[in-house]
Amino acid sequence: MHMKRAVSMMLAAIFLLPSPLVAVQHDNQPEKIPAGQLLRVTNEMWLLLSKVVDRDTAEKSAARFAGLVKESASLSDKMFDGDARALDVEALDRDAYRIAESYDELCQEFSSLCHVRCYNSPQLMRAFLLAMDLGVFNDDERENLNTSTRTLSEKEAGQEVERLGKMVVSDGELLDLLARVHDAATAKKVAPELTELARRAAAGCPALRLTFDNFPRQSQGALQQVCRQLEPLLWRIRSEIVRIVGLPGYDSDQFDIFSDALDSVYESLSRTHSECFEEVFDASFRTDLDDALHEGLSAKPQD
Repeated sequence: MHMKRAVSMMLAAIFLLPSPLVAVQHDNQPEKIPAGQLLRVTNEMWLLLSKVVDRDTAEKSAARFAGLVKESASLSDKMFDGDARALDVEALDRDAYRIAESYDELCQEFSSLCHVRCYNSPQLMRAFLLAMDLGVFNDDERENLNTSTRTLSEKEAGQEVERLGKMVVSDGELLDLLARVHDAATAKKVAPELTELARRAAAGCPALRLTFDNFPRQSQGALQQVCRQLEPLLWRIRSEIVRIVGLPGYDSDQFDIFSDALDSVYESLSRTHSECFEEVFDASFRTDLDDALHEGLSAKPQD
């Protein structure tokens, strides 16, 4: 889940917008505004994936698909820029319907390729995981792509357990930074440190996420032990994120820089703690964010 877009989607629902895809498509220049561009990108992604029928075509489509995913994410972000609520409702409804219809067809292609693990193409699997990380697609199919089916050697498993153990220090640093955030000013101040911490934490992280099933039986006890150390820290990090999203004014552009940094942190955690991440950041996390955002919107920002 992409944190910033998740909050934007919640805001769209709160303010009763017809769709999160809120940009007017003018008849004379449809490609110069985000809605027209997003529709084009969505259709191109569908056409590209519909031609993937084996490993060879999967490999050839990977780079282009990754580029389109990044473009789609950027265009979706632009939907929330500017005075979106002043747009014409009739045009809004029309564009939302057209994009949603096209996106639904794209999701069907995406899901079907997930089920066949992108014909075992590492390049396309990485592009699909990127699409999930950026929030262009939901991560319901992540488990089909997360890992290879092979079991780690004892040496590899030991190295991974050792790497996870080092995350205890990194998580403590992250908690200290998040605890400093009490308003827009303090959020902006810690944002660069958050981004740098996320970058450092991801160094040496496996290219694909690992689960307990990838570990040999004799290594699973050590893995469980280190996860028992990490999970309480992850719960505290989760609580801090929810607290911050509930701050008055979090929906304003004053928090944008921090929100971008928080995206980096969230995505880094999902990779660096893959063996225990979903135990903490489960489906209830989005609900908690939604509740916190509602509370923050009803509170009056401090001067």
